Amino acid sequence: MTRLKRYPLLTAALVIALVLAIVIGGYGMFLASEAGRLPWQVDPTRIPVTPFSDFPGFDAPAATPDGS
Repeated sequence: MTRLKRYPLLTAALVIALVLAIVIGGYGMFLASEAGRLPWQVDPTRIPVTPFSDFPGFDAPAATPDGS
C-alpha cells in the first residue's frame, strides 16, 4: 500500500486501467445480452410451424373426383 502512495502516477494509471476494463467489459456484456449470447440465457422455445396452415383450403386434403 505504501508503494501506491509513493507513486501517484502509477496509482492513477492503475485506476484508469481498472475503470477502462470495467467499462469495456460492461459494454461487452451489454452487447452479448442484447444478442442473447450469454451462457445463462436460455434459448427460446422453438414453435412448430406448419407451412400454409393459416390459408383457407389447406386445412385437410380434399377428396379428388374419380372421373366416373
